[in-house]
Amino acid sequence: MRRHPLPTTNNEQLTTLSPLAPMHDLRFAFRQLLKNPGFTAIAVLTLALGIGANTAIFSLVNAVLFRPITAREPDRLVSLFDQEKENPANFRFFSYPNFKSIQAERSLFEDVLAFAPGNVALTDGELTRRFGAVFVSANYFSALGVSPAQGRGFLPEEESAPVFVAVLSYAYWQQSGADPAIVGRVLRLNNTAVTVVGVMPEHFTGTMALAAPAFFLPLGLMDSLTGRPEAPASNLFTDRGADILSVVARLQPGVTFSGLPAQLSAFSGRLAEEFPSENGRYQLAAATLSRLSHSNRPESTPAAARPLAGFALAMALCLLLVASLNLANMMLARGAARRREIAVRLAVGAGRERILRQLLTEGFLLALLGGLAGMLLSVWVTEALAALAGSTMKSDFLVFDPLPDLRVFGASLGFCALATMMFALGPAWRLARLDVNADLKGNAAEGFGGRASRFLVLRNLLVVSQVALSLSLLVAGALFARSAWKALEADPGFSFGSNFYAELRPDMAGYEEPRARQWYRNAVGAVETLPGVEAVSFGLTMPFGNAHYGTDLQLSDTQTDFADFNVIGMNYFRTLGVPLLRGREFTRAEVETTNAPRVVIVSQSLAERVWPGQEPIGRRLTLGHARAHGSRDTMEVVGVVPDLKRALMEKGRGLFFYVPYGQDYHPAMLLQVRVAPGADPASLMRQTRELLRRLDPQLPVTALSTLRDAHQTGSSVGALRIGARIFGAFGGVALVLAAVGLYGVKAYSVSCRAREIGIRMALGAASRTVLLMILGEGARLMAAGLGLGLLLAWAVGRLATGFVYDAGALDLPALAASVVVLLSAALLACWIPARSAARVDPMEALRNE
Repeated sequence: MRRHPLPTTNNEQLTTLSPLAPMHDLRFAFRQLLKNPGFTAIAVLTLALGIGANTAIFSLVNAVLFRPITAREPDRLVSLFDQEKENPANFRFFSYPNFKSIQAERSLFEDVLAFAPGNVALTDGELTRRFGAVFVSANYFSALGVSPAQGRGFLPEEESAPVFVAVLSYAYWQQSGADPAIVGRVLRLNNTAVTVVGVMPEHFTGTMALAAPAFFLPLGLMDSLTGRPEAPASNLFTDRGADILSVVARLQPGVTFSGLPAQLSAFSGRLAEEFPSENGRYQLAAATLSRLSHSNRPESTPAAARPLAGFALAMALCLLLVASLNLANMMLARGAARRREIAVRLAVGAGRERILRQLLTEGFLLALLGGLAGMLLSVWVTEALAALAGSTMKSDFLVFDPLPDLRVFGASLGFCALATMMFALGPAWRLARLDVNADLKGNAAEGFGGRASRFLVLRNLLVVSQVALSLSLLVAGALFARSAWKALEADPGFSFGSNFYAELRPDMAGYEEPRARQWYRNAVGAVETLPGVEAVSFGLTMPFGNAHYGTDLQLSDTQTDFADFNVIGMNYFRTLGVPLLRGREFTRAEVETTNAPRVVIVSQSLAERVWPGQEPIGRRLTLGHARAHGSRDTMEVVGVVPDLKRALMEKGRGLFFYVPYGQDYHPAMLLQVRVAPGADPASLMRQTRELLRRLDPQLPVTALSTLRDAHQTGSSVGALRIGARIFGAFGGVALVLAAVGLYGVKAYSVSCRAREIGIRMALGAASRTVLLMILGEGARLMAAGLGLGLLLAWAVGRLATGFVYDAGALDLPALAASVVVLLSAALLACWIPARSAARVDPMEALRNE
């Protein structure tokens, strides 16, 4: 009798045809993971480390490069700049009258605000501390669309009149005790009573994305609190040439950033026609808001930060790949145990595409759980890194919101999908292509020379890849650690010794120029009398410091070059311990009077650049542009000194010159003290502070530190330390994952070869022989991984050389340390299963087989 096949109604086919199949897959995946809680917990933890690291790094990159400021519709805010037409590389700040003219332009801008950053000294009892402040127009908060959380903002009449009021940032309010009754309280800023009228909400940083000032102050207080003798109150708000303000505009609805240049050009033309002497040579330009710094030109920080951000993300992706390869090994082992289950499902009608989809669903569910755990981990990590960055940048108010935004959520979801493809696709594809008949008849433990052998080959390849990637991450961490260590001992061109400095701020006490100059003379004379002091001087900046000043030099009628400069006092180079190569130091008259002939001391590199092969003493050095003195300036060279490194990460020898304090006044200077051999610097620092306080109790000393401590706690060394910690942590996690992966492969190999090992030992093989055999197999895996890892480490070194100090593409000590650490971990990972193999009882192994 002819038989007719019955219609198939098994659950697998119904699930395949149902539109609810994805939900069935998801429920089945949940059941599978719940049935194996140990595997699930280890897999989620592994993925949490990989995805969490990537999410944390992306959160930092997002905050530095992408996340907008706290404001209403921040995408409609732009920074405006005044650009020189003939020399587009030159920019200037805005004057108050120009700001008001731009503010009146309603066809382009809905609102326009102005601000100028500064520093103020807060006096609380006998303690004086320096804080960042921003002097702002009255509409500053309303233009940004953010209202104070407590109190009020500034009134229109407070913009151009000295009304002594302040609005606090939330970060400062929290740090100072979060007094709920703070509004109405009086603070002493620069020895002036100022009343608090408001507190801004949390995460508000003003016009910059990350760093919040402590105080927002009205523009009307700028002269009163900063003591600007060169811009008295009578001129600040009326002189169209007093360029001190930055300007931010909110675009009108319908005005686009792409169409703004043409419209700004037309408006600039109208300004130039109306005020030709002040604005004829300039045109308006627009750019996105500055994120980290204040400048009269479009910010270069995002462009400079992108390579480092890319490097950090690449290293984080390497860690994710190591975690995914480790989990792929676990999925392969788990797949070996599920071969019979998959074969049965294929036999009853499930298609291979259906099996593949189900296995990928299980993998993606694991990735989502790992991503959720990684997101929670990343919040903690980003908070810790933000706190570390704040202390490194010497910023008390680095405002960083650790909660992820939509961009971070999207990136984390992308990391989950990427991880799924890396750890689940290969094992799922392998299981979906099973030989149904063979797997229904056999079992996973049979035929080590067949399927199990091929399975081990694949797992071995995954382990080799893990080892290679782990070595590259370890090398990255070791490079940054070595670089930070070298940076601590970096040579600026002179010996730090026990010398120290005191930062003095007569401007914060309201001193005008004559009084400040006299005070510096008195301070130097008084500190010189202290026992143990060898020499005293002062300077505007110091090598490896955070502040730098520069200007253009006129090399010929058509050629200019850029050079840094410092303003110094008498005996400056003697105080630093730097010998003069030619000429002399500045005289007392050149330092203390303003009408002495204009003179300059140049660095060796500058002398060789401007007068190659000639005697520089007596030559004339001409400034190319009026950045420092308001007009082109010519000075006679009276000395040549060796090159001093301006900054830690500076490559090559930059041009540098020094001018005496008498011809270039700056209110904030660094009093530098050379300590005699055998004297106690701590005691001298204490005596110096007490002496300066006795000279003038109102004048703030905002910093007192040895030169060495200032360098070692500076932002450049701190950034290298942060890199060492981040990449060191990446390397440590990758090391553990690689060791676990190697252990898993060798343990599985030993379990599959129990019969072989039993026969070897029954035929007379010693335990030591078996131990060495297993260790030798592990050593071959390690050798392959290290060979590939050396190539990756070289590539990582090449990429890292732009971000580390004094390190080449192949730093042998860093590479050797990484290899030793990796080999030690691998030896331990192989020794445990090898020791188990050496203890196999031959009779027991043969009996079990």
